[in-house]
Amino acid sequence: MRIVFALLLLLACIAIPVHAQSHNGMRPAPPEMANLSGKLTPAEAATIEDVRPPNVTPAMHRYSRIRYTLYFVGTAYGLLALWALLATGLSARLRQVAERLSQRRFFTLLWYYVLFALTLWIVRLPLSLYSGYWLSHAYGLSQQSFGAWMGDVAKAHLVDIATTVPVLWLVFWLMGRIPRRWPLALWLACVPLIAAGMFLSPILIDPIFNKFSPMAASPLKAQIETLAAKAGIPNAPIFVVDKSRQTNETNAYVNGVGSSARIVLWDTTLKKMPPDQVLAIVGHEMGHYVLKHLYWGFLESIVGLLIALPLGRWLYDRWIARYGARWRLRDSRDFAAIPALFFILGVLSFVSEPIVNWQSRRVEHAADAYGLQVTGNRAAMARGFVSLSEQNLSDPNPPPFIKFWLFSHPPLQERIDFALGKDEVPFPSR
Repeated sequence: MRIVFALLLLLACIAIPVHAQSHNGMRPAPPEMANLSGKLTPAEAATIEDVRPPNVTPAMHRYSRIRYTLYFVGTAYGLLALWALLATGLSARLRQVAERLSQRRFFTLLWYYVLFALTLWIVRLPLSLYSGYWLSHAYGLSQQSFGAWMGDVAKAHLVDIATTVPVLWLVFWLMGRIPRRWPLALWLACVPLIAAGMFLSPILIDPIFNKFSPMAASPLKAQIETLAAKAGIPNAPIFVVDKSRQTNETNAYVNGVGSSARIVLWDTTLKKMPPDQVLAIVGHEMGHYVLKHLYWGFLESIVGLLIALPLGRWLYDRWIARYGARWRLRDSRDFAAIPALFFILGVLSFVSEPIVNWQSRRVEHAADAYGLQVTGNRAAMARGFVSLSEQNLSDPNPPPFIKFWLFSHPPLQERIDFALGKDEVPFPSR
């Protein structure tokens, strides 16, 4: 649940959302790693003979299809809610309340955003309860209490307010100072802000929701450290996060940059997966480090912003000119127009999702290939993907349209086939 400069991440809607991040000064992978090109060796063929496919149960099918449906329904519902706030004049009334609470413009914005976020949360509460709480409990993917879940929701909203309000203030301030060139100025401001967010997220944001502890000494930690040294990152910090507080699912990731960079293992992963599968998954995450996916993702985010901001400004100006009076807006700098900004960002995010996810799948495939190179264990990686599918109720063979629109990673069956040598490609350079 990494909520860093929330509006900036929305503005980067057409950029690459690389979940794993890189590390400064990473050396290229040593040359003695396993060779993935060509046919399987007899030894490799023998080790993968007994790797079984995921057990695709009716529950897995139902759960996956509910999640797919919720994405599209939730997107439409959220956009409709934003439009309703504008069309009914409720947004303008919330601004009036905020102005009565404070005449100082920054605090007017703060009060407006608190009221706006609370209103939107209430409107979306039935869908949020179903998708965020009931569904995971109904399918055995969480035992988190309702009180703890609501506590996480409250913390998420507080983080959202603390990070989004300053960004909105900057947006409206730039609109007033340089009305014709504010998208370019905002783009320039976004470069250091996004970089700061990437650095600060593991240090300031993530610990609000979970406890991160250095991995205790163990044979598995020693194996991970050996693998990290082989990959050229011998001093990478290794943390364990108590995700079992929220979920029974398994995962691992890499985030941070510079001194905040770390490998993070979910405690559920350590409990449910054997060491060789954990190593295979960690090898994948190390691929994001060594292949510098953070830097590519950062660059693509900046390029995406350079396209999204002028386009968003063009749409915003025309909407305000056409509907502003009907929505009881005073001008384009009226805080009551914030739902229009979010509506435009939501639409841009939705329509760009297939492009974003297509590129993300390429990145994730490159990390899979690197993980195989650094571990040299095809069977463990394939079994790890089988475990992820079964433990997380992730459909290994989604419909083609769902893969095209929603999947940021290759479907698990494709990843299993690649690990087993059924889909050989040369090792990617990034």
